[in-house]
Amino acid sequence: MSWRTAARLSQIREDEIYPAHVDGVDLILVRHEGGLSAYLDRCPHEGAQLSFGTREGDVLICGRHLWEFDVRSGEHISRVPRPQFDLTKAPLRIVGDQVEVDVSALA
Repeated sequence: MSWRTAARLSQIREDEIYPAHVDGVDLILVRHEGGLSAYLDRCPHEGAQLSFGTREGDVLICGRHLWEFDVRSGEHISRVPRPQFDLTKAPLRIVGDQVEVDVSALA
């Protein structure tokens, strides 16, 4: 794995979408009750940047077409399951106050 610092944990507030750029890859970081997750900053529907979306609790809403995703799992939330539209999750770890991600398999 190739760990790179994306942010300081203390910078990322609850209920926000935190944009990060690591090794040429745009990501979003989201805190939630279960911890912290990192996803590609790209809606799998039409590629809109999720960092321009909104968040309501544990639901991330794409700003372009209002598609919704679970911030904990990245799962597309819909009456019809569409796993091909789940968010792409990046491996993440926390070392002290540093949030590190491995984007080597994503780019």
